[in-house]
Amino acid sequence: MKLKQRQIDVFNAVMVNKSITAAAARLGSSQPTLSREIREIEQLIGFDLFLRFGKRLTPTDQAILLHEVVLRSFVGLDEINRAASAIRTNNAANFRIASIPAYAESIIPRAIQHFLATQPAVHFSIHSHEEPSLRHEMTMQVFDLGLAENLFGHEGATTETILVGDMVCILPRDHPLAGQKKLAPEDFDGQPFIYFGQNDPYRHKLDDVFAAAGVTRNYAAETTTAASVCAMVAAGVGMSVINPLTAASYGGHSVTFRPLTVSVPYLLSVWRPTRSTRSMQAGLFIEALHQVAKDMAEGLKRALNHAGPKP
Repeated sequence: MKLKQRQIDVFNAVMVNKSITAAAARLGSSQPTLSREIREIEQLIGFDLFLRFGKRLTPTDQAILLHEVVLRSFVGLDEINRAASAIRTNNAANFRIASIPAYAESIIPRAIQHFLATQPAVHFSIHSHEEPSLRHEMTMQVFDLGLAENLFGHEGATTETILVGDMVCILPRDHPLAGQKKLAPEDFDGQPFIYFGQNDPYRHKLDDVFAAAGVTRNYAAETTTAASVCAMVAAGVGMSVINPLTAASYGGHSVTFRPLTVSVPYLLSVWRPTRSTRSMQAGLFIEALHQVAKDMAEGLKRALNHAGPKP
């Protein structure tokens, strides 16, 4: 079984336009032709793509899953076309960074600002991935730099870590525990807690800290990004412990931060290809990351030192 490009285009057009008629108009074809091609695709792949109610088509769960993969292939084609255009116009200076969402929303914007102060001709392209997908993208060596939580070796790549401080507690601003200068693991006993996903490395480190203290947290919710944790805490769903970079970037919201009495160091892992036409820019950007991480850690430390009991 192997889908042809025409079949992929037909499937994508129907999914995007949400009807055979609109998809046919977009592709310059006819409704009967596309209906026949969709049935041929279903026969080829062995499962239904759409539920048919008269002239209405409703995508099946399998179609939605397949379309997610198809969209990624179209993004890849768009990248190729943009690269070809950039080369043609002698403007192939894009510096491509793959990162977990937490860094794309916290340290990377500040590092780019710092970098562009001295290297204004570089254009950045930031791609956010969850860590399992990010690891795959890094091994394909299609990025100039990768930022992740886990440090892992790979042939043809160099890696280093940046210490950015300790994990910090986050809780609603009006929470009774907000009156304390610091929070101990015991303070979380019986409290609704927002967990990171099962595959998050720092979830396991924090689980070990609370287990060692004999603390049982009440499960409130689970999510995969630090920004989502912050939003849930702001909504009063519970409390949690997050990375210092997100904490330093999440001021001015209805949350407050407190140090945890047990140190859980947080490391930013940097990956880059050994052979790259962007090695000089990569080195300069890593220098910017070090400086910005230091500035953010110092700023967060000052904020935490000024936090304390309510008057």
